[in-house]
Amino acid sequence: MKFLSLWKLTKGHLLGYIVLLFLTIFHRFSYSYVPLFTQYLIRTLYIHFDPLNNQMQAVNIPTFVSDFFESGETVLQIILYVALTLIFFQAFRYLMMYFEVYLRGRIQESIAKNLRVKLYNHIQNLSYKFHNNADSGDLIQRVTSDVETTTGFIVVQLMQLVGLVASLLSGVFQMYYINQTIMWICLAVIPLYAVSSLFYFMKIEKIFEKVEKDESAMMTVIQENVSANKVVKAFANEPYEIDKMEVKNQEYTKSNIRANKVVAIYWGSMDFVSMTQYALITILCIVYVREGVMDGPSFVAAMMLLGLLVWPIRGLGRLINEFTKAFVAIGRINHILEQPSEFLVDGTQTPDILGHIIFDKVSFRFDDDKDYLLKDISFEIKAGQTVAFIGKTGSGKSTIINLLMRMYDYEGSITVDGVELRDIKKQHIRQSIGAVLQDPFLYSRTVYENIAITNRNAKEEEIKEAANIAALEKDIHTFQKGYDTLVGEKGTTLSGGQKQRVAIARVLISEKPILVFDDALSAVDNKTDMMIRKALNEKTFRSTNIIITHRITTAKEADAIIVINQGKIEAIGTHHDLASVPGLYQSLWGIQGKLEEEFLELVKEAI
Repeated sequence: MKFLSLWKLTKGHLLGYIVLLFLTIFHRFSYSYVPLFTQYLIRTLYIHFDPLNNQMQAVNIPTFVSDFFESGETVLQIILYVALTLIFFQAFRYLMMYFEVYLRGRIQESIAKNLRVKLYNHIQNLSYKFHNNADSGDLIQRVTSDVETTTGFIVVQLMQLVGLVASLLSGVFQMYYINQTIMWICLAVIPLYAVSSLFYFMKIEKIFEKVEKDESAMMTVIQENVSANKVVKAFANEPYEIDKMEVKNQEYTKSNIRANKVVAIYWGSMDFVSMTQYALITILCIVYVREGVMDGPSFVAAMMLLGLLVWPIRGLGRLINEFTKAFVAIGRINHILEQPSEFLVDGTQTPDILGHIIFDKVSFRFDDDKDYLLKDISFEIKAGQTVAFIGKTGSGKSTIINLLMRMYDYEGSITVDGVELRDIKKQHIRQSIGAVLQDPFLYSRTVYENIAITNRNAKEEEIKEAANIAALEKDIHTFQKGYDTLVGEKGTTLSGGQKQRVAIARVLISEKPILVFDDALSAVDNKTDMMIRKALNEKTFRSTNIIITHRITTAKEADAIIVINQGKIEAIGTHHDLASVPGLYQSLWGIQGKLEEEFLELVKEAI
């Protein structure tokens, strides 16, 4: 099954494989004639110095080549013809080798590129649930090193296997004309190699699986530590992280050492058998020469050809290693490719989205949880309204947004502009929603590029207007390079508030009909919060705004406030309505309202 998966990767490269197969076989088979040049040369010298010796074995070279050699009138001329022919023959072989290596590399990189794109695209289409449970370090390893291991085998190692067989067969072919007994002795050891290689493969595959697993765990620790470097430093947690890395590193090292022990035993054993075989055949050839069964030139050729019969078998161990690693790697890649795309179950409609949203008795629970996180949620948001969700941490506020964006499936009914959400294409509804998260992700680009990334056709004036609405314009003017200031990886060179305002600006520039602010104003002060909300209300493009917040001052000016408590809707109304009714909202307002009054007094005094 895994081999079929490997073979499928070669689709579209059949012609290249045929040419590469021919070049690989030609390279190995043509080399088997090189020792024959030496045999012919020594044979010529033997006959020259001992003309009465008529028992010299014939050399298995093409007739037209031997006729060319024998056209020389003197021994020196014959030697010159042999030398020149060998030079041109080797030059031609090396030219073919160049094309072989070039074509092999080209095919490998082409397959690797296609596989990386295929794997990367598939990962993009996997569900929100999958990504929540996946380790990014492990996914990175599968798209990089696992792809290189797999494509390296199906092109490089596979051709080496073909070359190994071609070398063996060509050696057998040439040895047949020199001494058949030696040929059969060389072949007799092959079953031993085959059986031992089979047992070795079965043993080493499980060990390499453990090595890959431990390497993946170590890569995940490294990736997490690099990404969370600020958090590590903030808590002076370096010793703990170093210890954690040391544990994973030790596990990976132990797995590698165990694999190397098995490899060493196998390779050492095979080397011993190969060298023993080589020594015994050498002794046998010497005996044959002394007894007159073989002549001197044939002995020299046999010694040179013996490498074609012995050394390729020794290389089988290395090929098995790469073969096993490729099996493990393709298994890890297939595990990702076998994960169902979230778009297998998708809607078909692409209605015009204005932002009229209705939740009707909507419930939701995670697959691994028997308790419902949301229970019979019902509410209506009219197009163009600004609605705020208030609730304790873990009450399900963000989950409501995830359901609206079709990250999860749901029970009940959700309609957007009169169309059931399940019937709308996931890509279409997501393209209609602009979301600003509590911890927004920024790319390692300029501030300008980070804002314009959702609308690459936006004009400079529109970019600046969006930055102004997000209360970011003043901050940008303090940067040395202004909008051309390079943002560090994940926005590390900006403050939390600046990151959130950049995220707000890039959502505004996209002019989505539905805007979601998931605790997106938590990192800005009350004054900036007020400025942003005021700008949103005054902007020309009227969108449906959904604000998830813990800050009452952010929610109080919304057209409607929805209070979520323990997965249920506790109350819906305006700030005035909810503040006068006992409940969660009134309790929160009782705490935060005093702070707002104090803040407003300070603002008046400052004015």
